[in-house]
Amino acid sequence: MNLVKKDREMSEKENRMLQSFPAVSLDNIASGRFMSEYETYQSDQFIFRDFWISLKTCLDSISGKNYSNGVYKGKKGYLLEEPAKPDEENLQKNIDAINALADGGTAKVYTMIVPNASSIMPNLLPAFAPVRSQEEDLAKFRSSLSGKVTDIDVEETLKEHLDEQLYYHTDHHWTTRGAYYSFLKAAESLGIESGSVNYDIYKVSADFVGTMASTSGYSGKKDVIEAFLPSDTSVQYLIEYVEEQKKTASLYQSDKLEGYDKYAFFLGGNSPILRIKTTASTDKTLLVVKDSYANCFLPFLIPHYKEIVVVDPRYYYDDIYDEMSSKGISEVLFLYNANTFFKDNSISGIFEKYN
Repeated sequence: MNLVKKDREMSEKENRMLQSFPAVSLDNIASGRFMSEYETYQSDQFIFRDFWISLKTCLDSISGKNYSNGVYKGKKGYLLEEPAKPDEENLQKNIDAINALADGGTAKVYTMIVPNASSIMPNLLPAFAPVRSQEEDLAKFRSSLSGKVTDIDVEETLKEHLDEQLYYHTDHHWTTRGAYYSFLKAAESLGIESGSVNYDIYKVSADFVGTMASTSGYSGKKDVIEAFLPSDTSVQYLIEYVEEQKKTASLYQSDKLEGYDKYAFFLGGNSPILRIKTTASTDKTLLVVKDSYANCFLPFLIPHYKEIVVVDPRYYYDDIYDEMSSKGISEVLFLYNANTFFKDNSISGIFEKYN
């Protein structure tokens, strides 16, 4: 059945691209890459994959297990992603690229690597869960940064607001509220008057079920998605989705709330490159190198920059040098959640001219 079924490009339930059949070449075979990708391909494309995952999770629950496919079934309805072990080789390449960019002096460089929920709320993990210390991994990362890189540490800020919901119950993302408090912390380093903008808070969905529920097969509390909209709308903006060749005057796509991946309400999901032009009374320009954690964070930056270029290196394959030069980028912010950042193998690739 696996031989005759058509491969799927994407898993909507897991909100990720599935592995396609790997390219056959002598280099791929000799390096072991072909077999590694082929194993992932077999797993991703297995017939009735979603059914088998759900069945296994059901049997595990009956037997008392509380861990499935990298996700812990935690307390208070939270599903908690296991902290990732850093890919040391690629992490070092990424750190070298970040340091080289900062040492080059063409722009101020900031890093903001956000801890995952299991690190900020370890009390919600199952008892004796053998999880890796993400705090130690983050400390080691920060010690490897050049003195010209400004790191924005939001760990304590998030821990100060644990009485509020900072992460979704069933999704690996932080909530807009978590992003807001982290923005207030980041504003201190970025030279932004965070108190200059007030926000009206709207609940746009009350039935969000995220990717960790799909990946693990566990159920958790349905989540509320909030949007923070500036009370003063004097700063206007236009977003250009470069590769999609479209423009819009909104950071939000309400139609995504009708689908499975409701977090795509922010920016419509992930795109290789966006250009955001604003009417803000400033000459500051910013490049945001990011994963999807930045999608609900970006609205807080809009009133404070003349132009923001947003790049997701997982889907962007050009060298960013020309973009930075043509837009006169004065600041660069690397914004990731820790799990994605520690496994990333794409950041160094777009900064080749700085290495």
